[in-house]
Amino acid sequence: MELSTMLEYQKLDIALMRLENELRQSQAAKEYTANKTTLTNAQEQVLKQNRDAGEMTTQMESLIAEYDAIEKELKEAEGAVPDVDNAVAADFFVRNVQKLVNRLKVLASEISKMSAKIVELNQSYAATMTAGKEAKKKLALCKEAYEAEKSKFMPQATELQKKIAEAEQGCSEEFLTVYKRLRKLKKIPVIVPLVGTNCGGCFMEVAGDILVTLGAKPFVECPSCGRILYKD
Repeated sequence: MELSTMLEYQKLDIALMRLENELRQSQAAKEYTANKTTLTNAQEQVLKQNRDAGEMTTQMESLIAEYDAIEKELKEAEGAVPDVDNAVAADFFVRNVQKLVNRLKVLASEISKMSAKIVELNQSYAATMTAGKEAKKKLALCKEAYEAEKSKFMPQATELQKKIAEAEQGCSEEFLTVYKRLRKLKKIPVIVPLVGTNCGGCFMEVAGDILVTLGAKPFVECPSCGRILYKD
């Protein structure tokens, strides 16, 4: 694989990236992306709110069930007042009833708080639904403008993609694997020249054994930044 092939591949790829970035920076693309993000966030929020609502409903049902059970137990206890002459039984009865009353108070407070949370969640859900519907309308309106803007770039982008595919045929699998990995990491340019004994990307000095290897291979990876190094 010749160095010129690698450099041509990168040249075409960078040209495509610039074209894609130009499209992303257009007003139509920004509006489309912003509304799409808003809609996606609203949809995710609705799903979360639905899960929260389910959990709150279960908790509320549990609290109410416990409240009803204790209230029933308290009524039964009040209907079975022990003989006042039996001090031990009377004391136990009083303490048990007070315990039940205290638990009822706690449950009543928890039910009240949960009710407030449910009301707040319902209000938040309604607001999220409204925001989502608005974003959906705006997305539909700006999609046409975005597609029109996108169509301006398509001929050039398609031509570049074709040339990139052709250039790729002349590149080794090893090179393409390293190149595409670094591209995802946004280490552009991926292929850089050796400047003296320094990497042309991160400018760190390259060890002597790497330089020797570079003399025997078409390229090596910089040990500091991972970029593909070549000799001019």
